[in-house]
Amino acid sequence: MRKAVPSSVVPEGHAAGASHWRSSLRTRIALWAGLVNVVLLVLLVLATTWFARRLILDDARRDTHATTQEAAKRLDGALHVVTITTHGISDLVGSAQLSPDELTTTLRAMVKATPGCVGGLLILEPRERSDAPFARYVAADGGDRDFVADAYPFRDQGWYQRTVASPGGWWSEPYLSQTAGRVWMVTYNMPLREPGRGARTRGMVSLDLPLAGLTDPVDSLAHLPGWRVSLVAPGGTLAMNPEVGVERQETLDEYITRVGRSDLHQAAQAVRVRQPLQYVHVDAISGERRYTVVEPIGDSGWSLLVAQSYDLITDRLTQALWLVVAIGTLLALVCMLVVRRLAQHISQPVEGLSSAAARLAHGDYEMPVPHVHRPDEVGQMARTLEHARGSIRQQLREIEDMTAARQKLESELSIAREIQQAMLPPGRVIDREHTHLEAYARLEPAKAVGGDFYCFIQTDPDCLWFAIGDVSDKGVPAALFMARTVTVLEVAASTHPSPERVLAEASRRLVQGNDACMFATVLCGRVDVRSGACVLASAGHDAPLLLHADGRHELLPVQPGPPLGFEVGDAFPLWSGQLPAGATLLAWTDGITEAFDGRNVAFGAERIPEALQPGATAREQCEGLIARVHAFTDPAPQSDDITVLAIRRRLDSPPTTPEAPPTQENAHADATVHPA
Repeated sequence: MRKAVPSSVVPEGHAAGASHWRSSLRTRIALWAGLVNVVLLVLLVLATTWFARRLILDDARRDTHATTQEAAKRLDGALHVVTITTHGISDLVGSAQLSPDELTTTLRAMVKATPGCVGGLLILEPRERSDAPFARYVAADGGDRDFVADAYPFRDQGWYQRTVASPGGWWSEPYLSQTAGRVWMVTYNMPLREPGRGARTRGMVSLDLPLAGLTDPVDSLAHLPGWRVSLVAPGGTLAMNPEVGVERQETLDEYITRVGRSDLHQAAQAVRVRQPLQYVHVDAISGERRYTVVEPIGDSGWSLLVAQSYDLITDRLTQALWLVVAIGTLLALVCMLVVRRLAQHISQPVEGLSSAAARLAHGDYEMPVPHVHRPDEVGQMARTLEHARGSIRQQLREIEDMTAARQKLESELSIAREIQQAMLPPGRVIDREHTHLEAYARLEPAKAVGGDFYCFIQTDPDCLWFAIGDVSDKGVPAALFMARTVTVLEVAASTHPSPERVLAEASRRLVQGNDACMFATVLCGRVDVRSGACVLASAGHDAPLLLHADGRHELLPVQPGPPLGFEVGDAFPLWSGQLPAGATLLAWTDGITEAFDGRNVAFGAERIPEALQPGATAREQCEGLIARVHAFTDPAPQSDDITVLAIRRRLDSPPTTPEAPPTQENAHADATVHPA
């Protein structure tokens, strides 16, 4: 007997999957069942398709062309009535001497006599300079308007200037009429000239037609399955389109460019030259074949585009093919009965493989796959399944190891987060007689650990140092650099008297050993509890905001120096000022200003004052601002570390001795900037 091939070994002769054609499953099945059935069915389908396709498609094209021409004639009739009426008013007013009341009556009669017209405008310039001009709009519903009485500058409008300069009438592009109740309109404008050679233009006349009056006659075509109808205004605007609403005010060329419909270039060219066109094309987006007809609407400048899907045109062909498919199915059943006995000895090993595959699908990887010794496709599939079974078992063991390692890493990151949070000082309150200083900050990292930081340092009872910063990058590297930066700042604050020297010392120390080229932006300051004197220096950090007790706010003019870590720097301009009683100094990192919502819009610095409340505690200011940021970005995930620091100075009661009024020399002390 032949030995079974081990599951972990695939014979070299079968590695490429090649078996003799006489023992191939594909050969035995295709030779007896597939060949006869497929050949007969394909021949029958091809013969029927060839005959029916030409007949049905030619008939459908003629029907589409005739329907488009008929619809264009209907639209031309509706437009022609308006143009005839407009010309009639122009000839009548230009040749007759009519009073303003007669002009209004004539215009109203023309509006009512024109089907679908909702209003008309007549502007008549005076013959003599002493006469008053006539400019009145008459609406079918009675909503008239006297442009002269309303002092409406009609002569400055583009439509008036174009009309009086035009040699003849012209149709406007669709526009939204506020006067008619936000209804889309089109207008036919006609210059009004005195009769005779060299006649001068005395004004204009126009009639308004609702856009629905043009789209309704072809709306029934647009609702036919597989039909697409577009109405193009003289200027190229899509007044009707299944994909582009008229409110978009998009031209046919703009639509082609925007969506990439290069297959409509021929149609667009036909519209531009006002020529009819019929052609077959493939939708550049969906890949669907369509038959499109372009028909100019008289000499109005409007064009009608009607496209019919080949899927609809070939429906009748499909119905005929169903009969062929039914006959082919019957033949297939007969062939299946003939080869049924021949396939029995093939189905048994396939069923065995199916059972083995089902066990693998249910997670049973212990039982070996049968039939690995067969030389045909069944044997090849069995060996493939057996090889897959061994690979899956190996991968499951590796996944278990990776899961354990991941859990260990997550545990370590959780511990690192707790350690980092423990490094940050809690909020504090310093009380000195009637003066109280509240300091609070809050940090929310984007990952388990982050690169933002803050610190409060009290070097003497009446003085509080504070700093807030943001390290480049996120995660563990940023957290390590953040810890180093905080330590350096605390040491520097204990040995230097002013913030600019603290930043200079920190800049010198952080450059040392910084092979990763990381850096941090830092805002460092010191405030005196009793007097409120405050000094600030910035290493590339955003300037803080000062919120006064009465609700006024200002962005302090702190000039930034270079970030810490790139290179040694000592140019950190010093800002000196006052933290008034009841005021709050607020600083933040770019996780606030660069917090993006779902539309990729940033929170920005301009929204920060809206989240602040005068009289609130330092903690309430921090928590309120962070809550406003989360509400703005929801449901977008947090993309950067968020840190806010607030320092508020308050008095229990006003001082017993009134303060001396500011002198001319110290009146602007709050805005003084001293170089480092």
